[in-house]
Amino acid sequence: MNEILLEFAGRQADAGASQLPESYKQLVVNAEFFLKTRMAGGDLAKRLGDVLNYRLNLKKGRVVFEFEGAPEVSAQAQVIGTYSDDGSWMWGWGHPDVPKEMQQAAWAVQQFGERQEIEDLLSRGGPIDADRLAEFQAICAYISDADGVYMAPHGAGGQVCICFYQHDQLKGLLGG
Repeated sequence: MNEILLEFAGRQADAGASQLPESYKQLVVNAEFFLKTRMAGGDLAKRLGDVLNYRLNLKKGRVVFEFEGAPEVSAQAQVIGTYSDDGSWMWGWGHPDVPKEMQQAAWAVQQFGERQEIEDLLSRGGPIDADRLAEFQAICAYISDADGVYMAPHGAGGQVCICFYQHDQLKGLLGG
C-alpha cells in the first residue's frame, strides 16, 4: 500500500475516526472542509492569487512560486493531474509525462478509492466539470496532508494541478 495512504489512515485514527469515508459524497465533504481550513490558515495559500509565475521541477518534486517585490517561495509538490482546455481530466497516476515520484499523492487517492470501493476515483481520466475538478483537488490534498493546491497553465496546453507541502509531511514517505 502507498505510504501516503498508510499515513492518512494513521492520521484519521489519531484524530479519533473509527472508520474512513466510505462514499464519494462523504469523502468530498471531509476533503473540502480540510482544504478550506488548511488554505485559510496558510500564508502561502493566501498569496496564491498574487503568483506571477511558477516553476514545477518534476525531477526534484519542488514548486517555486514567484511574486512581485517579494522573495520566491519553494515547497515540495505532487501532481494531482492535468486538466485540458477541452475539459478532459487525467490523474497524475495515469499520466505518462509525470515521473513516478511525483504521482504518489494521486496514487494514494486511486488506492483509497479501490479499498473503499469508490468508483469515482478509479478512472484514469475523462471529461469532468469545474466542480468535480475542485473535488479531486480537495481529495488529493486531504489524503496527502497537503498545505494547499495550485492550478496553472503548463507547456502542453491546459493546466497542471498540484498539491504543495511546506513542511515535512512527505518526509520518509517518498524515500526522502
